[in-house]
Amino acid sequence: MRTNYHRGLAATLVLLVGCADSGPDRAEVFGTVLLDGQPVKEGSINFIPIEGTKGPGAGGVISDGHYLISRANGVTVGKNRVELRAFKMTGRKVQDPTGRPGVLTAERVSAFPPEYNDKSTLVRDIHSGPNEVNFDVRTRGKAK
Repeated sequence: MRTNYHRGLAATLVLLVGCADSGPDRAEVFGTVLLDGQPVKEGSINFIPIEGTKGPGAGGVISDGHYLISRANGVTVGKNRVELRAFKMTGRKVQDPTGRPGVLTAERVSAFPPEYNDKSTLVRDIHSGPNEVNFDVRTRGKAK
């Protein structure tokens, strides 16, 4: 009976080891995100595999200029396009898209130019293990 138990345990361990290698290698990624020298109060960051890197995208929340994507939900190891998103208030009031006519709301616009989100040109190589990836995006003085 003990022999059957040991065989079953060994078979289970082989299956677990096999499953661990079946998916893409993922890594923990953390860092800071600054916009014009100031920490991004709240936003999001996404890593999307490109150029032959195979696996799912991964993302996280930016809070007070910091983000952390744990290995469990980690970034696929290899080349990744990075998208940064946050909003800023313009100080204007506009028609509330969900309200009745005449109901105004504070206008919010993307804080990052399109080349940092929808048309991102940011690419980072992610390696196995922990990766510190910081961003300091400068928009002041650039033509929009």
